[in-house]
Amino acid sequence: MTALRPNVLMVVADCGRADKWVDPGRRTRTPTIDALRQSGLTFPTAIVEMACTTPSFTGLLTGRYSPRHGVHMVWGDRLADSVPMLTEVLAANGYHTYAEVTGPLLPEMGLARGFEHYEYRAPCDYLHTHWGDELVARLRGGHYRAPWFLLLHLWELHPPRQVLRGFDHAEFGRSDYERAVSSLDAQLARVFDAAGDDTFVLFTGDHGEKSADEPYRDGTAVAYARKLLRIDAIEGMVPYHVAGWAGPSVLQQLYRAGAPLLRDLRLSDIRLRTRAKLWTRIRDRLRLLLLTPYLTARDLLALAKPARLTAMLKRSGLLDAERSRRKVDRFKHWLGEERLLDMHLRMWLNSYKHNLHEGHMLHVYDFLVRVPLVLRWRGRLPAGIACPRMVRLVDALPTVLDLLDIDPRTIDGLDGVSFRPLIENRPWQPQPAYLSVSGVPRDLELRGVRTEEYKYTYGPHNAELPEELYDLRRDPAEADNRADADAALCRQLRQLANQFVPAQPRLATAPLTISPDEQARVERRLHELGYL
Repeated sequence: MTALRPNVLMVVADCGRADKWVDPGRRTRTPTIDALRQSGLTFPTAIVEMACTTPSFTGLLTGRYSPRHGVHMVWGDRLADSVPMLTEVLAANGYHTYAEVTGPLLPEMGLARGFEHYEYRAPCDYLHTHWGDELVARLRGGHYRAPWFLLLHLWELHPPRQVLRGFDHAEFGRSDYERAVSSLDAQLARVFDAAGDDTFVLFTGDHGEKSADEPYRDGTAVAYARKLLRIDAIEGMVPYHVAGWAGPSVLQQLYRAGAPLLRDLRLSDIRLRTRAKLWTRIRDRLRLLLLTPYLTARDLLALAKPARLTAMLKRSGLLDAERSRRKVDRFKHWLGEERLLDMHLRMWLNSYKHNLHEGHMLHVYDFLVRVPLVLRWRGRLPAGIACPRMVRLVDALPTVLDLLDIDPRTIDGLDGVSFRPLIENRPWQPQPAYLSVSGVPRDLELRGVRTEEYKYTYGPHNAELPEELYDLRRDPAEADNRADADAALCRQLRQLANQFVPAQPRLATAPLTISPDEQARVERRLHELGYL
């Protein structure tokens, strides 16, 4: 390998599960990615830590798992400035760094550090809209100063899934998700063409997605939570309503204020009232009016309109982190911590019910944490090869640096390990992948590990949460839980998983602390509300 500095395009398809992009026998049609694979390297078994966008992107850009980088949730956490990022290393080596992101990846999450330009857009700005035309024009027109690094975050597979005209029939997939994959693949063709043949391309996903083909089985952590929370009876407000009413920045600040109160509650000690009264649901929405900015008729006309909505969010201050923080601080002071916790608990319960359909933040089955990974650098990397070995998304940072002849060992504390030796047919040993579901009440947190042979999960704070052990080579669908049959292997894999958790984990943001008197008031209020 030489020390040439190619342009680097990192494309991350949100909700991109590996089997729909690269596995044989899939029902999707992906000629663009197939062509990329023919000119590059494919790793069908690339494992992310959890099915959650913000922690996954943080792992990708820091080479660390959540116990080290401190970002555990889709909203509410912020990456600490002390954690080094890929972009900072690239910038120090002459790269101009750019990001085109959406969803929860607001600049205030801490991931904008090291980027010269970090462009956040509304989720309705897809590749097939005017925004996509502008992106392709920027790639073709030299807008990005070489050598450039561009992080491109795509939202087409996330609900509402984008299936363009001509792709909405069985030829392109059985489900909306599969057809959205086929549709997105067609749009990617012009992006890769505009980037140029000499560009180093990395294509992956941040996590997978559940489909109707994967049932939730008895005796698992999801079944336990579903019964404990009486989740099928829950109704009310989900966090998406907050984003729709008050903007994504307010939702981020609201989670920063409320999540620490929820995190230490023990759900097993709470009698949850699942069916909120009509007046309670109305009151929640009336409260949100205090967080909703003044919008003109022009602003309202921009709702859900590509490009126009992004401009409206910026113009109206809905992406202003400091303004949102002050607004939420006033809201919290007016509402009080007890009522804030009550409201946040309803939001979380409804979010959990919503996530049952998509799998996000519920478990770490392979359909949720196995993503595609394709690398193409013409003339520098082998072409047309699919490697069966397991790699991890946190390995992407050291591998990219290594391939660019930038020593990744200059960054301390990485969990990721370069798999360049694997690419070059040199001795290489696969590393176990850490798995987790965190950022929820501690009763439902999962910790686990995946090797090429086994997957194991357990509840580090709740002995009642079922252990799960799967023999992946014999049972790739993870249908036969072998935890009761092999206690010795469970103990061994538990020790392996716990090695990823430092004695003093790094926190992204300092938790909100409350005094014993305040805690007692919160508990009394929960009792009055019928939760205790």
